[in-house]
Amino acid sequence: MEQVMFGHQKTMHAVLSFVIGILAGLGFLLFSYSFKSVPGWYPVFFALAGSFLAYGAIFWNIGWMKRPLKWASFLFSLVLSVIVTFALKGPQQHLAHQPFLINCLIYLATVLFLLFAMLLAIKILYALTESRAEGDVPRRHILYFSILPLLISLLYFWAFYPGILMADSVNQWQQAHSTFYNDWHPAVMTWLIKFTAHIWDTPASYVIFQFILTALITGYVFYVFEKLRVKKPVLWLGYAFFCFLPLIPLYSVVIWKDTLFSYFLLAFTVMLIQIIDSNGKWLRSFPHLLFLYFSVCGVIFYRHNGWPVLLATIVIFLFFLRKRYWYMYGVFALAVITFLVVTGPVYKHYKVFPADETESYSIPYQQIGRIVKENGHITPAQRAVINQVMPIPDWKKYYHPTDVDMIKFRPHFDRAYIKSHKKAFFSTWFALCRQNPKLALEAFYDQEKLSWKLYIPDEDLRRPIFRNKDFEKYRPVYFMTQKNVQKYHVHYKWFYYKDYGSDLANKTLSSWITQINQRFSHGILRVLLMPAFYLYLILLFLFTAILKGNWRLVIAAVPMFLNLGSMFAAIPAQDIRYFFPNFLLAVPFFFLATLTSRKRDSHG
Repeated sequence: MEQVMFGHQKTMHAVLSFVIGILAGLGFLLFSYSFKSVPGWYPVFFALAGSFLAYGAIFWNIGWMKRPLKWASFLFSLVLSVIVTFALKGPQQHLAHQPFLINCLIYLATVLFLLFAMLLAIKILYALTESRAEGDVPRRHILYFSILPLLISLLYFWAFYPGILMADSVNQWQQAHSTFYNDWHPAVMTWLIKFTAHIWDTPASYVIFQFILTALITGYVFYVFEKLRVKKPVLWLGYAFFCFLPLIPLYSVVIWKDTLFSYFLLAFTVMLIQIIDSNGKWLRSFPHLLFLYFSVCGVIFYRHNGWPVLLATIVIFLFFLRKRYWYMYGVFALAVITFLVVTGPVYKHYKVFPADETESYSIPYQQIGRIVKENGHITPAQRAVINQVMPIPDWKKYYHPTDVDMIKFRPHFDRAYIKSHKKAFFSTWFALCRQNPKLALEAFYDQEKLSWKLYIPDEDLRRPIFRNKDFEKYRPVYFMTQKNVQKYHVHYKWFYYKDYGSDLANKTLSSWITQINQRFSHGILRVLLMPAFYLYLILLFLFTAILKGNWRLVIAAVPMFLNLGSMFAAIPAQDIRYFFPNFLLAVPFFFLATLTSRKRDSHG
């Protein structure tokens, strides 16, 4: 009798989840697409996916979780589901003429679909444990894990030989072939380009150095988590992501600061995980201290926001990590001294022209531009200050919601005035925001949407998702006023790809890679290229790690969040490369969510 009742109960569960899942899956699909605009298998797929997620989230018992943790999981997933729903929201023209009630039901279905997905993910991650296999992992596994990323980077290198350069890259390449250095883009990276060019005078020399280093860091990351006994299927899933998400190998052959900065931040984060997991014992090895020092130096020298990230990390860590961690603070102190020496006496010796501080004022520019464009409330005195920075008609003409470059690179935009009248500029900006809060918030929302939105059309992105060799030649790029170019007698030559053997590139291979990239750039796969997608995954992984009692290991995420905060405060453009660390760091935090509780000394 009991077996019959149990069988009926299971059937009822299956039917209930099937019905709820179909409604949630189809509603989720309708949230972004009309049925007429998608292939016929889309509705079937999402209906089945919804049924699977509903059954798994509601009825599967995977592992044992205390009731308070279940409620915490539900509340966290519900809040994140609502956020992600609005992050996914696009134009929704197909819903414009639907009744209000229908739209409400579609929103509700979308939240439910995401809620089921998150609850099931937390259940699975919570139930996962380490592999039971014991024994040390040989260091040669670093090289083994490096091989496939290296081979894939070589293919991209052949396809886009001698590498992919942007305006920023051309500027640094031209500096490396002169005696004038401009810290608009990190001078240390420029010197590294100069060093590799001395070995072989082609951009390919730096690209080779870059993709070898990224492959080795990748190998190191997976070696570390193999040592921490992450289960093989989980490990290989993360490895496949690193190797085959098209954006990652492409960035290994693009010359810009963001690639190596992201890998240095990745290495730094993984080292922090080991330091905390070992309760500081990892720091007792001199090679470990040396690697930690180089990773920290990479973070602070490869992007200007890396320096404040390190300082804030030190302050925050002192609240949580004291006893047994002094060697770590010794390394941090040495990195701070190195930074001060390099950016002080060394920069002075080489007469490095400082970066323009006004570059970090993107948010004020955009908010002022929006208020002027929309004829917000502006007093005569405020109008006079704004007009000094740039004529009012130009503010109205060139303001673009997601492209601050349209303002700050205008010939009549007076950076010198901002520098010499900071108090007037910032007090005017603050007053304008106070007088026009709605317009100021709208401008902030539009400028920051790349950090949290999952739907961003191409026209709102400052630059394409995937970069290619967009030019055959490029003029001298100074990132200086013409007045300073003449004052310091700076002269750069044109950059020509053909001078460096671009005819050796495999055009068939580059065309094939471009076609694959296009498939990811459009349609449903596009969400995999949005940095916010990985931010939400990271939040889910870290929450699960906390549920499993690993809150101390979560402290290793502090540098990543500080980096995101600095981008949130002063993102210079709608460019995915600024959020590249999200893509890489999702993997170690995924692994972290699969580890069982690590008990720690409360005075650690």
